[in-house]
Amino acid sequence: MSFIVPAEQVLVMFALMALGWFGARAGWISGDAEHGMTHVLLNFVVPAAIIQAFQRPFDPGQLQLVGLVFGLDIVVFGVSIALATAAFSRRFVPDAGRRTALRFGTVYSNAGFIAIPLAQAILGADGVFFAAAFVAVYNLFAWTHGISLFGSAIEPTSVRVRKVLLNPGILAIVVAVVLFVGSVSLPGPVTQAVGYLAAMNTPLSMIVVGVSLARISLGTVFSDRLVWIGALARNVVLPLVFLAALAFVPIDVVARQSMLISISAPVGAMLVIFTVKHGWDARFATRLLCLSTLLCVLTMPLMLMLAAVLW
Repeated sequence: MSFIVPAEQVLVMFALMALGWFGARAGWISGDAEHGMTHVLLNFVVPAAIIQAFQRPFDPGQLQLVGLVFGLDIVVFGVSIALATAAFSRRFVPDAGRRTALRFGTVYSNAGFIAIPLAQAILGADGVFFAAAFVAVYNLFAWTHGISLFGSAIEPTSVRVRKVLLNPGILAIVVAVVLFVGSVSLPGPVTQAVGYLAAMNTPLSMIVVGVSLARISLGTVFSDRLVWIGALARNVVLPLVFLAALAFVPIDVVARQSMLISISAPVGAMLVIFTVKHGWDARFATRLLCLSTLLCVLTMPLMLMLAAVLW
């Protein structure tokens, strides 16, 4: 895969982000509209993209492969947590808010809003098929380990477990796998409706990201040294670690590329959501999200190009 193909896809996404940014700056997209679009994405569009990816005849080999990818994703998160904890120690980052944001941002990428649309654009339905496994593992870790970084008092364990199990992305994966294993094809009108929703994934998610970027001043983004360190850890260091590691894993190349896209995605929007929910100052988290998202126009194509050369 050349640098051009993924670079073009990322540039298309940035063009869509620019629409969201401009719409917010012009006052066309309010905070309530952004909130509503986010719910539409999480509750309807992303689940539809996942279900559509699994609408294929049952193949035991494919099921075994996606199970293997699921297990590898668990390892990815375990290693990422260990690396982030070691890199952003209490001694290096004394401020608890910034330390938590850096650790969370390093581990948890924007797999739902950026990785799935990019996998869909570059790899097609097969890319989403394997990216869905990453999203499932992401949700399991984000609502257990991730939220615990902000303090155990933020939500009772029972509430967190319920949110993991009832998360629309998790429910969509369960439904999709059941349909896949049973070789059940959705009726024509339902298939068409799911297809329409899935087609909204890339444009709507990028517009929402653009709206969130419009809320902060870019000048404060580029002047913060810790923001740069966190963005490079998320966008460059961690993807390079797993790019090298995946070279030795004998699995389907599309599965590996899909995993790498998810790992290489910028800081996840969940960082800002959890920061606000905990009542902490979200300015540093938002700056980290912004810079990481801006850098991904170069870093994500670069990682895919290196993978094409090394794999």
